Amino acid sequence: MNKLLLLHSINRFHAQGLIIKNLGKLCISFLFFMVLSLNGYAQGPGSLFINAGPDVAIDCDDSSGCTDITADFLEIFETISEEYTVTSIPYNPPFPFDGLANPLNPNIDDAWSSVDDLPFDFCFFGNLETQFQVGSNGVLRFDVDPGDTSNGWSFTENLPNNSNPTLGEANVFTPVHDIDPSVSNTEEIGYEVLGTYPNRVLVVSYFEVPMFSGACNNLLATHMAVFYEFSNVIEIYIQDKPVCPGWNSGNAALGIQNNDGTIAYVPPGRNTSDSPWTATNEAWRFAPDGVETFVFEWLNSDGDVIGTTPTINVCPDGSEVYTARITYTNTCNGEVVVLTDDVTVSTVATFSVDLGGDQQFCDEESYDITAEVIDGDPADATFLWSTGETTQTITVTTSGAYSVEVTIDDCSITESVNIVLEETPDIELGADIETCFEEEVILDASPSNYDPLTATYEWSLDGTVIPGETSPTLEVTQIGTYSVIVTVGNCVATDSVEVTTKDLIISLGEDIVTCFDSPVVLDASPSNYDPTLATYEWSVDGNIIPGETQPTLVVTGAGVYSVIVTGGICTGQDSISITPSDDLIVSLGDDFQTCRNEPQTLTATTTEDGVTYQWLLNGAVIPNETDNTLDIVLDGSDMGTQNYTVIISSGDCTGSDDIAVSFYDVGNCTISQGISPDGSPGFNDSLDLTFLNDRSGIAKLQIFNRQGLLVFERTNYTNEWIGQSKDGNELPTGTYFYVIDLNANDPVYNNQATGWIYLNRDAN
Repeated sequence: MNKLLLLHSINRFHAQGLIIKNLGKLCISFLFFMVLSLNGYAQGPGSLFINAGPDVAIDCDDSSGCTDITADFLEIFETISEEYTVTSIPYNPPFPFDGLANPLNPNIDDAWSSVDDLPFDFCFFGNLETQFQVGSNGVLRFDVDPGDTSNGWSFTENLPNNSNPTLGEANVFTPVHDIDPSVSNTEEIGYEVLGTYPNRVLVVSYFEVPMFSGACNNLLATHMAVFYEFSNVIEIYIQDKPVCPGWNSGNAALGIQNNDGTIAYVPPGRNTSDSPWTATNEAWRFAPDGVETFVFEWLNSDGDVIGTTPTINVCPDGSEVYTARITYTNTCNGEVVVLTDDVTVSTVATFSVDLGGDQQFCDEESYDITAEVIDGDPADATFLWSTGETTQTITVTTSGAYSVEVTIDDCSITESVNIVLEETPDIELGADIETCFEEEVILDASPSNYDPLTATYEWSLDGTVIPGETSPTLEVTQIGTYSVIVTVGNCVATDSVEVTTKDLIISLGEDIVTCFDSPVVLDASPSNYDPTLATYEWSVDGNIIPGETQPTLVVTGAGVYSVIVTGGICTGQDSISITPSDDLIVSLGDDFQTCRNEPQTLTATTTEDGVTYQWLLNGAVIPNETDNTLDIVLDGSDMGTQNYTVIISSGDCTGSDDIAVSFYDVGNCTISQGISPDGSPGFNDSLDLTFLNDRSGIAKLQIFNRQGLLVFERTNYTNEWIGQSKDGNELPTGTYFYVIDLNANDPVYNNQATGWIYLNRDAN
């Protein structure tokens, strides 16, 4: 029946003789997850964990020598009794509402999704559930029906209900209300499995799905259900639940219901008869409330069980490690998980020892170290030094680390101190220097381990003291060997550096073969000196060329050309042979990769003027292409490498070059939305952005997890991320978000690319 025909014809009624249980019990406290002896990141508040608490120190003078230790852990209960507690919990969604890995019901109204296997065994009202379906109106069911694709929307009855298919076909209501994903292109209905055994979670989310009917399409609903492995807890988080009073009376219901539709658990004020109701930033937990399915124990360091209550009193002998152990049993499938965590309880002294701190002395022969006892009587103490001495004060004559053990009654403290009796100034003039004195040359003898103003300096050149130069720095104006003597107290340091002229770096290039149809220009500009400050002397075949004193020379004939360049006190020279030839030189550059349907321009580069061009593709002439550039677009119809050739001509001379153009490995040159480093080796192992780095240059890649935490970062990125964290550890399976900063404005992604990528470690 059409929804509009039902708008004013639905009668509300309440099912008779059925069982309903509203909120009336307190829920146990759910804490964050700790994995097998080590604290770790929880997948959510319904995950298994054990925490033995922080290490404990007992004062030596505490006559009892005992203390309490307390463990925290998640309590879980069986579902066989069909009892649940319903608890209002703080609104703190442990996972994002959008971007889940598996989209469902895209743009389809009133539809059940196809049947999916549950990622783990889930106990629900005493049943072991293995499959689920998601309805587009905010519901989920475990009693699946592959042939049923229609998810009802019309209802006036309360939960529980097994007479109206809208309610009777569903088990979890997140809430149920008439929403319409078909009128939006941005809404998301999806699910994702996060975490690892035994703390995996199934997250099913409805993100910004419009309410049904045209007048209410601007009202967007966002809510999710979270199903916890092993604890069998269900949590529902509602970010926005608007109401459309003019459609189906604005009816909505939130809760869970058994497969028979005879038992339901509904939070207060959230059943159909409470409609119309709205909710913003609201969360509820549905926890099994049968017989407890865990066993808690305290163990001593020998592995003996010493208690079964969360808090016990212990009296260690010195220092001892105690282990909190909890054994969880899943009554639906018999699985057992054991988690442990350790706490160390030890005795500590109430007094302290001060050795005066580390000391440094220059040219001192000895130093007295005294073990000052604070908050204790030295007369009651015994002293044992690392040197074997047993007095409170010792005298040391060499540099080193010294330690003392101080004991009062049964309490002992060990302290250490480093003594340096001699230290010379640490100076470094650096490596030898080559210069033409075109710029200032400054030597710096400031010691790194002293205040430079506390030292004295004596500079010399080639063994002769330079008068008046007593500063830490010295300006050098001529070549020679410079030395310095630096003195601090009685400590002296020396260093020296040799300053010489450098050779001007001149390169006329490789020998040239030319047709002489155009002039050849030689450039003798030095790369390590200002060309405008240098003088030039050109010659050909050993004969000076009169009047040629510029950095460049235009050559019109064959011969061996030489140049002598002088700058300051430095010189440099080079020569080149220029011979006639029938060959022209042209270059297309290096072979490269490209994206399908991506425009590229091949450029023929040559030093020759007035040449003509002819282009070939795989040996065949390309008609009407006579410029030095060739625009190409490879559409992928030929998956092989394409070989382009250019032939240039000038007079009777010709030259050619080839270039191979192939496709990148990344399909269609797009940023991948998933990698599987543990799957098929060599396939989809890493986030390969070679095409993007070649095209625009990647300045930086950042990877964030769902909590917005930066887990990986790399500058000048190409394809290095294979699912590792900044510390090199493997990140877990899940959805991550990337931010790519580009060096240039990319034609597709502009200056920055952002998005999500799914890391799948379970792929095989």
